[in-house]
Amino acid sequence: MTPIPSEYYGDNTRWFIATVVNASPPVGYEGRVRIRVHGLHSASNLDIPEADLPWAQCVVPTTEGGVSGLGRMPRLQPSALVFGFFVDGINSQTPIILGSIPHVELPSEIQRGQPEEDVGEERPEGFWNKTIEFLKPKDADIRDNDSTSIFSNTKRAREKYAVSFFLNLGYTLNQTVGIVSSISYTSGMTTGVRRRNGIGLATWKENRYTDLKSFSNNYDFFTTQLEFIAYELRGSETNANIRLLNTENLEGRGGACETFSKYYLKNKDKAFIKQIELSARRLKDRL
Repeated sequence: MTPIPSEYYGDNTRWFIATVVNASPPVGYEGRVRIRVHGLHSASNLDIPEADLPWAQCVVPTTEGGVSGLGRMPRLQPSALVFGFFVDGINSQTPIILGSIPHVELPSEIQRGQPEEDVGEERPEGFWNKTIEFLKPKDADIRDNDSTSIFSNTKRAREKYAVSFFLNLGYTLNQTVGIVSSISYTSGMTTGVRRRNGIGLATWKENRYTDLKSFSNNYDFFTTQLEFIAYELRGSETNANIRLLNTENLEGRGGACETFSKYYLKNKDKAFIKQIELSARRLKDRL
């Protein structure tokens, strides 16, 4: 009798590289992380909502217990780059993570031996719990739309996070500082304040702000607005992205500050660009 082939055994292995998008699994999914597989899942929440992405199981060393209650859990964090395979082959519904891949990022405060700073993100009710409470800074509960500014330590934490975010997308340091200093100067790194020029990190006009709301239900999150900037640069604002990728300098004519301001923020005012360049020099000195 010919044996019935199993989808969990054979030569149809499918390997993948993925980005961790959620490391706080619900009850019953302990030890798993939610991933966005490169080449399989679109990078846009608009195309594939986070809720539709798979929870991947993680392989742990054989030095751990391997049974409930014994051994340590995986400690992957959101934005981690991971490597694994689908155990069900071509069906590609059951991902297993074998390990993480180092990628470019700025040293965190923990890596410097100091307490980690948080970006002051608003989270759904009940998000904070005893297992992750150490991430919460004193000013994390402030809502951006309660005021025209945020605490200075939250602003600087957001700037550092944004620099790491755009560096990880492949932008050079000057291009990244040009982007971050532009949104920091124009918005104060706030996400919900309505200003004269617009609203959000990039002070979007109403039509683009409507696109942001369609991009994600968490449109007022700081990290979501960073993702939307990247999404626009790869899509509707491709012209700005091409010009930005062709820049080498931070300041001056054709520099990253001027390019991002003129072609993404749609602000060509020379005095405005000069202030962004001043902000960029200060930001680069702090890195």
